[in-house]
Amino acid sequence: MKIEIEKSRRTSDYKTNFLFAIIFAGVFLTILVNFVNNAAAAKNFKTASFLTVSSNNSLSLKQAFLYALKHNKLIKIAKYKLQSSAYEENEAFSGFLPKINFNEIYMNTNNPLYAFGNILNQRDLTNQNTNYYFSPSFLNNPGMIQNYESNFQIEEPIFMGGKIYLGYKRAVLNKDALKKNLTESQQKVLYDVAKAYYSADLALKYVHLMKNMVKTMRVYKNLTINLYKQGQVVSSDVLRAKVALASMKEKLMAADKNYRLALYYLNITAGIPINTKFNLSTDLKFKPFKKIISVKTLQSRAFKYRPDYKAMALNKKNMALGITEAEGKFLPKISAAYNYYSNAPTFHPGDAYSYMFTVMFHFNIFSGMYDYNNLEKSKTAFNTAAEYKSLFKDKIEMQVRNAYLKYKTDLINTNVAKLAALNAKKTLKITKNRYDAGITTLINLDRTLDDYKQARLNYINSLYKLDLDKYYIKFVTGTI
Repeated sequence: MKIEIEKSRRTSDYKTNFLFAIIFAGVFLTILVNFVNNAAAAKNFKTASFLTVSSNNSLSLKQAFLYALKHNKLIKIAKYKLQSSAYEENEAFSGFLPKINFNEIYMNTNNPLYAFGNILNQRDLTNQNTNYYFSPSFLNNPGMIQNYESNFQIEEPIFMGGKIYLGYKRAVLNKDALKKNLTESQQKVLYDVAKAYYSADLALKYVHLMKNMVKTMRVYKNLTINLYKQGQVVSSDVLRAKVALASMKEKLMAADKNYRLALYYLNITAGIPINTKFNLSTDLKFKPFKKIISVKTLQSRAFKYRPDYKAMALNKKNMALGITEAEGKFLPKISAAYNYYSNAPTFHPGDAYSYMFTVMFHFNIFSGMYDYNNLEKSKTAFNTAAEYKSLFKDKIEMQVRNAYLKYKTDLINTNVAKLAALNAKKTLKITKNRYDAGITTLINLDRTLDDYKQARLNYINSLYKLDLDKYYIKFVTGTI
């Protein structure tokens, strides 16, 4: 018996639904375009134009700062982490947007359930073939039934226990904390650059001092030789002068080696190519703070400006939101979905259309104590963050106090070293005149020269410590 299967095409009833779906998708596609633009903008960091350090250039401390802010690897890593957090924020925001999918499915089956379902989806039932399709012979052995299905789907979460909202807020806090971490990395690098720069300048001053000492010892060696020829000194005095000159030359070589190593370290710290050579243009200077500062003032300033302290406060807020998010898992969840279907036994001509709109309520009755333990874990994380913040506050107070006391001590030492250097210079001049007049011995002159050299070294070291102390105070107060 030949059965003609009449295919019904009830398309008019579903055109309105299909148009509604397209309009709905268009609105949210517009939101998605703005969302993608925001993600692209997060990738581009605004950077100022920095200097290019070339060979034989002069390099000031400010120029080294600017170069390090652009090229230092630690700062680059912190920037990449911040960039990643911006994408995580966008990822969290995507939870507010609907999920739009399109599926094209081909099915060829003799499974009775799916085969009869395909017949219904294709709307092939008519008054003439109803008895055939509902007969036990067809239901038990439907044969090979194929179906082409197009499915346009929109899903939208309505209420997820606060998970989406709180997840987005936590992502924002995490990004803000990483901004503070970037600032912290920049400040640490600037302090390290200042330390490396002043170390190189200190090493350079050692070189200059040793060169002057070599010149001085060469003059006194020649003077001693002349006096020996005149019979005014003995041969041991000449030998002592030669040994002193050789010793100064050896110290000059060591000072030059230390200076080159200091320059290499400065290049690495600032992100400058390691073999780049330049002249340092910022000198060590006796320039203390103009205003009198107190420990309390510095500590208040640190709590206000320290980026790592601010980041820790943001992390504590993040942990508090984590508790609220964990509590939200006990709340019911509501979501909605809209599906638009097109089914046909061949590829799309004569399709039968249908739609499905669903709203789902989900109640979490028992999760095997997982959600309870997750809540307790979130509370523990918050308490840990609070204790870390309190501990870090005490650490900052100690850091500031230590920096302040060290600065005050080094300021006194620098004043003393300055006076000692001036006194040593005058004493050397007097001793030289007395030696020229034959009043004192060469041994006393050598001893006075050593005292002068040591006084100059002490003064240069005290200048280095004082200048570095000022930057350390700025570093521990977050104002560098």
